[in-house]
Amino acid sequence: MSKFVGVAFALFCLATSGRELVAQTPQAQSHLLAVGVADSLYSSVLQEQRSFWVHLPDGGPLVDGQRYPVIYLLDGEEHLGGLAAVQHYYNQFRMPEMIVIGVSNANHRTKDLTPTEIASRHGAMVEESGGSDRFTSFLADELIPLIESRYPTTSHRVLIGHSYAGLFAINTLINNSELFTNYVALDPSLDWDDGRWLAGALSSFDSLDLSGKGLFVSVANEIIRFSDRMTIETVASDTSVFSQGIRSSLSFVNNLESNGPKGLRFGWKFSEKDIHGSIPLVGMRDALVYLYDFWELKSPSLYNDPNTPTEKLISMIRAQSEARSANMGYPLPMEEELLDMLAFMSLDARQPNKARAILALSAEYYSESAAVHTSLMDVCLSMEDYSCAEVHARLADGIGGGTENVEKVLAAQKSP
Repeated sequence: MSKFVGVAFALFCLATSGRELVAQTPQAQSHLLAVGVADSLYSSVLQEQRSFWVHLPDGGPLVDGQRYPVIYLLDGEEHLGGLAAVQHYYNQFRMPEMIVIGVSNANHRTKDLTPTEIASRHGAMVEESGGSDRFTSFLADELIPLIESRYPTTSHRVLIGHSYAGLFAINTLINNSELFTNYVALDPSLDWDDGRWLAGALSSFDSLDLSGKGLFVSVANEIIRFSDRMTIETVASDTSVFSQGIRSSLSFVNNLESNGPKGLRFGWKFSEKDIHGSIPLVGMRDALVYLYDFWELKSPSLYNDPNTPTEKLISMIRAQSEARSANMGYPLPMEEELLDMLAFMSLDARQPNKARAILALSAEYYSESAAVHTSLMDVCLSMEDYSCAEVHARLADGIGGGTENVEKVLAAQKSP
């Protein structure tokens, strides 16, 4: 009989990228936290070896038979630790467990992430730029296929980027929206190319259908760098080069909020206490909580209240499961372990009919699970419904390949 296991409190990453697990030496285990396993691939598109890091949910190992959404985090060497911390505290409760691929942009960063080639920016020479098409091809044709060949992934992908990488994320949404489901832009550099890129981007949105896509933009408080008096309400009237970044971001989010592209789920937040360099940590948390607000268990007190009617509880479970499935893009009902726990809470409260109803729904979702049918058998035995018990005993044994459940039912029928 399975029992629900809460979120594990560890960030140790135990699995390697497609290689066998190996025991760590005591010296290698001396650290408190380990975030991500280093890997790399040679990119024919970029003509170079490109580093990346793989961080598994709770540090790994992965659950057998389970498939995972994937986050592709740009500037992974800078931000993977922060995202791992967000996952550590919010996984399962506020968002699904996801594999994270931290992609290095340490070399040729500006070239990788910018959409057009320019000679100078804010008075400083730009040596190389405008290579985002090639970097997109690297992600689409090389890195994503590699990850999906090595790990049990789903079709749900997330792209997260900060600054130039935030600009890249939005540019990818416009030009290659099929690559990812959700996009996160952390204080993106939308003033690129003196506003010419932004004007074209806003124009492009008018003709796009982005149904099923999500975008969250974090805006940092760069005002405090150049003014003690200006506010987010008055900065739009400023014309100095110092405010061009935040003015561009505010123009972008206000435009999308009032006249966004068809189907796009859009949110944004101004972080008054954060500047450009500090926004990634809080921005990643805000973005993922917003984009996965459907994941959080609604009205948890009703699940824990034995007085909640069976019909109400079943309706809540169905609604939660349908919301998850619709937003993730594939069937994803409430966790089998959680349903099992709810059923046996009801059984402990002497509500066997409620327990049976919950497990019957679980068997609908997880029909190939021997554990679900075993639990249903146990509940039916507690109600002395031997016909029901035998049906689920045979199903459990058929899946598991044994005979012990049918034997248990026959023994129960014979006992006085």
